[in-house]
Amino acid sequence: MASAAPTLLTTPTATLPTRALKGFGHAGKDALALKQINALKLDWHYSWGSRANFFAPPFIPMIRNASVLDQDAIGIVARQLAQTKTKHLLGFNEPDVRAQANMSVDHAISLWPKLQATGLRLGSPATVSPSSPWLADFMAKAKNKGLRVDFVTMHIYAWPNAEDFLAKLDMLYEKYRKPIWVTEYAVADWGATKANPCKYSRSETEDFMRATVAGMRQRPFIERFAWKTRPAGDYQMACSAIFHTNGSLTTTGKLWGSL
Repeated sequence: MASAAPTLLTTPTATLPTRALKGFGHAGKDALALKQINALKLDWHYSWGSRANFFAPPFIPMIRNASVLDQDAIGIVARQLAQTKTKHLLGFNEPDVRAQANMSVDHAISLWPKLQATGLRLGSPATVSPSSPWLADFMAKAKNKGLRVDFVTMHIYAWPNAEDFLAKLDMLYEKYRKPIWVTEYAVADWGATKANPCKYSRSETEDFMRATVAGMRQRPFIERFAWKTRPAGDYQMACSAIFHTNGSLTTTGKLWGSL
């Protein structure tokens, strides 16, 4: 008797938001982490992991790198579906960075069917910039092999110029014609040092935050976005810090909660 033909996975259906949804990445598991997440009045959150530490606001799982696939990451996502009720799955985190997922494009492509088999709407690997050659190579090879990428995820660490930031989003959409999630973005001064910390002011950062959120919500192809914080003492991104050293909200954190 002939075996049945394999089932072909189509793009999962999901109710898409009428405007881009505000999120945040937080890996904490304790009571302070939950208090901080709730204070930001989020539509969704993620932890750079497959396991939810908290189920509200809605949690989006991630397959961070290749090694977590050997640690039952897909199984964890599946077993928590009854609680997370997620329709989405985030792909590898910064595969083009040695300190992060650190994967070749071909390695990521070879593993992609495992992520695709979850049946969840699947976000591309998130590279360090929207113009990354790694992402371009991955998207081309995924298309050639008939692999599914339902939305493109991206990171941008920028100077506080909202027009430049939004132009990068427009460029990414024109290139791939897929919905976009900005899973990490903030103002950063990569030339800063301990002696000469971030040259951008808190007010510049907050003006940038207001303008970028407004701009993303005017673009129907932007589905979700999430600010990225570092500790308040981080000299390259202190101007973007969401929390004080005691865990309370900075003025930037309060602004994010209000948007």
